[in-house]
Amino acid sequence: MFFRTIGILLAVSATGWQGMAAEREITINIYNGGFSQVTEKRQIEIKKGQKEVEIYDIPEGIDPGSISIKGEGFGVRWIDYRYDFISAERLLHKFIGKEIQFQKGDSLVKGILIRYDSKYLFLSTHGWPGPVSIYERDDLKNIDLPALPEGLVSRPTINLGLDSGGSGKKGMELSYLTSGLGWQAEYQLNFNRKDKAAFSGWVKLDNQCGLSFPAASIVLIAGQVDRAKPAAGSGDAMATGKSGAGSESPLEALVDYQHYKLPFKTAISEMETKQAVMFSSMGINVEHFYRYKWSETKSAVKAIVAFDNNKESGLGIPMPPGRMSIYDGQTRTFLGSAEFDGAAAGEKAEIVMGTAFDIATERSRTDHRKLGRNRNADSYEIRIRNHKAERIKVVISEELYGYWEITEKSDEFTRKDFQTVEFDIKVPAGGEKVITYTVEYGY
Repeated sequence: MFFRTIGILLAVSATGWQGMAAEREITINIYNGGFSQVTEKRQIEIKKGQKEVEIYDIPEGIDPGSISIKGEGFGVRWIDYRYDFISAERLLHKFIGKEIQFQKGDSLVKGILIRYDSKYLFLSTHGWPGPVSIYERDDLKNIDLPALPEGLVSRPTINLGLDSGGSGKKGMELSYLTSGLGWQAEYQLNFNRKDKAAFSGWVKLDNQCGLSFPAASIVLIAGQVDRAKPAAGSGDAMATGKSGAGSESPLEALVDYQHYKLPFKTAISEMETKQAVMFSSMGINVEHFYRYKWSETKSAVKAIVAFDNNKESGLGIPMPPGRMSIYDGQTRTFLGSAEFDGAAAGEKAEIVMGTAFDIATERSRTDHRKLGRNRNADSYEIRIRNHKAERIKVVISEELYGYWEITEKSDEFTRKDFQTVEFDIKVPAGGEKVITYTVEYGY
């Protein structure tokens, strides 16, 4: 009978939620920092002379200090956020010094609750002060409490003080920040040929804020947004105590950030991960090469895929940070994945696929000379052996120090910054390429 009753209550609750959802207009700005701004319009019923109203259907992760309410036909005097949720521990805490009853075996036990912990209840069955009996909680059934203590709530609740001149249904706009609802970009790159790929972008939504949302307009905000520490009672503050398509640009400018509005409304259920298309598969121009940087990888050579984020390459759209997964376009073999730092329109993007197996390297200092009190000269030799059946491109990055000047070189180089130079070389199939250079250092 007990479980049947629960089932009926759940069915009624779901029906009520759906009816309320029909009256709510929700927009959710989701930031890739793991929090969101929810703005919704809903109707509330106000009776004549009513001074307070309770508002439900808000997430446990809400930041109370961010709550903003605008009323149509009524004013707001104050806003209380109540988060002292019902739990077995909170109920027992409220009833210390009061009478409770429970069933132990076939007996009904009554008494004053003196204390409790995770394993025992301490009960005075003959008045307090007086003798105390200790009961193991695992042996007890149906602990009965006479009433719900004041101040406890079954779900997050906003208590609103009204300044209303009339009664009836009133419009209200509710806005707040909540943690636990975030998004991440997911990219997929499928090589069709060495210089071509099919590229698509998806959005992964993750809802762990403690509330399901009906059909809502979703806006994704890309960019690092600073956020002060949430107020007490928010989901962030209580986290440790919780149990428990086409080639057009999808992102538009929003002050210092980019935003992308999903072209359809979507429901996001609690504890759900959902994927939605950010832009459909498009053909782009790519470059596949290798990078060798001794200061970071010693002998390892990294495989790189790169593309220019411009219209000439088939893109030219702002791309937020996310995860890039790379596949062979013909065999659908997974080639690797990496964190993608994102790329503004017009910038170049590079993704490290992994470590190349069949490219060997040797790097050695072949000479060292002291030219003066604060000046030295070093000579280096770098050998790249290609065991592939095709010619490859290798970019060799060398880090220099002090005030330097390359005085001798076997190949041309590019100065990338104050301390880095790059040699862009081609290594024949089954062959070897040797790079040498001499650098003079001053201090």
